[in-house]
Formats: sequence, structure tokens, C-alpha cells
Amino acid sequence: MRLGLVSHKAFEETHIPEVTRPYMEAFEHPDRIKFTREYLRNSGLLGNQNLKIFECKPAARVDIVRVHSPYLFDVVGELSRLGYGEVGASSFVVKDTFKAACLSAGGAISAVEEVNKGSVETAFALIRPPGHHAGIGHSEGMCYFNNCAISVRWLQEKKNVKRILILDLDAHACDGTSQIFYTDPTVLVLSFHEYGMEAIERGWLEEIGSGEGEGYNINVPLPLGTWGNAYLWSFENIFPEVIRSFKPEMVVVSFGFDTHYSDPVGNMNLQAEDYAKLTRMILQLGKEVCQGRVAFILEGGYSLIALPLSIAAVISTILDSEIKYFDKIREPEKIPKIVRNVTEEIQNIKKQYL
Repeated sequence: MRLGLVSHKAFEETHIPEVTRPYMEAFEHPDRIKFTREYLRNSGLLGNQNLKIFECKPAARVDIVRVHSPYLFDVVGELSRLGYGEVGASSFVVKDTFKAACLSAGGAISAVEEVNKGSVETAFALIRPPGHHAGIGHSEGMCYFNNCAISVRWLQEKKNVKRILILDLDAHACDGTSQIFYTDPTVLVLSFHEYGMEAIERGWLEEIGSGEGEGYNINVPLPLGTWGNAYLWSFENIFPEVIRSFKPEMVVVSFGFDTHYSDPVGNMNLQAEDYAKLTRMILQLGKEVCQGRVAFILEGGYSLIALPLSIAAVISTILDSEIKYFDKIREPEKIPKIVRNVTEEIQNIKKQYL
């Protein structure tokens, strides 16, 4: 399968938080992209004959304000010019944050564009900062502009792609993405995420969309510490029915790797091989439903040891190339009752709306 890898050298050099407070910003660092690129090169994946590399360009203002308020666009830009400030919870701005955020959004657009026009069969946007917590008028959680949402609206506006499925596999609920599409029946948002750590959380089962969009926002909140086999069991019992019922023209995957057991931010217990299995299922169902039109957009993932291997697991699966997994650990065989209960409730929601 031909894969387009979309990235830019600037992701390895820009948007470096200069303060240690709040602590999470320090994890969203250029080394995420630098170390991943080095691992892909050393593993031979960058030299694969079916891999095509694309250099992205910044998203234009018109593309960003198609999703976000002009106020948010201007605030991120102005704080970056000042060189200092916090634009939202755990979203600190330095002098080149605006440049990186626009380039990241542009990378997501490039990924869906190359898939849409058929130059590659699927694409992976190796970009930062992430985007899925950014809502219409706010930045949050190390996210400034919502890369995935911007690319989806670009597809709908510029390429007349009418029905799109956003599959979010980050450790945290894609609250920004859900807000943006909450009343929109043309975009189905399906999010698998951890649940149960914070007093006030978003991503409840009851958050199903509203108005014309009712039933088109599906949250799968899984307990902290969920292992890969339970995560995959839930995925296998939900995703196939959702994609077959909705029949999207393209699938855009917000892929976060902070679900890895070694991640300093997430609280799940997935391993790199689990990401390969997820990728295989997504590609198979994408081929069945939407002619294989799938684009992967990088979200979280902050372990500098696990992230390169995890992304390599996805890319090697797409390219049908073997790599060695060095992070294997034993996991319990039993699927927790709470995972089964959540999955059953989601199936009831699907029956009602899809």
C-alpha cells in the first residue's frame, strides 16, 4: 500500500515551552518528531519504496477560521508575537507557537488532500502541536488549533467530501472535536478514551450530539489501566458497525499514542503491537466501506521511547513491513466487566440512531 508521510523539519525545531509550569507543556516537545523520524530512518521504513514523503505548508487563515473563531486565531498569533502567554488551560505560547500551530493544521490538510486525490492510498501526518482539545473559541490541553477538524472542513468545503468519520484513539476525549461537530450529521465523531481520573471530565456516554447531529457523537469511555486486549475487544465490537452504518467517504483518524503503558500523561496500558492491530482493522474496514480512503493525524504520545516505536508500528502495518517490538509485556486475559458494560451501552446507542 502506498503511504504518504506528511511532516516538516520545523516541527523538530519550533514551539519549545520555556517555563516548567504547567508541567505538561514540557512533554509536548520537538523531540517527539525528531526521535520518531530517526527511528523510522534507522528501522528502514523511511526508505521503503511505497513511502512517499510530503513537506507540508502552513494552513491559511481562511482554513483555520472555517472551524475556529477569528478571535482565537488572532489571540494565538498576538501572544506568539509577544513571545509569552497562556492561551488556554495547559496551552502555553512562546514566540513560534503560532507558526507551529498553523503548520500543524496545514499538515493535516496535506494528509487528507493527498489521500483524496489518490496520489497515495493512505497518509500519516507526523505533526505537532496536537489539536483535538481545541474547540471553536478556545485552546486547551497543549492544543491550539484543531488540526483534524480543520482538515475535515477543508475536505467538505474544497473537495465536496460530504460524509466523514473521525475516529479518535487518543488517551483523552476529543472534547474540542466533539464540540465543533456536535450538531452536524455529516461528520460522525467516535472517540475511545480513558475515563475516571478528573473530577470534571468530558467524554461521557450521554454526550451523543444534539439537534440534527444527535447520535453522531459517540464516546467510548474506558477505565483507567485498560489493557490492549480489552481495548481491542471493545473496538472490534463497536467500530465495524459504526463505519458500516454511517458509510463515510473518508475516515480521518486522530491517533494519539498516550494510551501506551509507559506514557507520562495517559493512564492506559496499550503496547505498540496493539496499534498495529488497530491499524490493520481500520485499513480493512476502510477498504470495505470507503475505498480505503484513510488519513492518520498524530495527536498525543509523550514517551520519547514508546512514541517512535508506536508510530513505526502503524507505518510498518500500512507498508506491510515487519519491525521488532521491544515493549512487549504480559497482560491479563480477562476482559473487565466495566469494559463489557460500556461496550453494550454503546451498542444500544448505535441501534437507536444509526
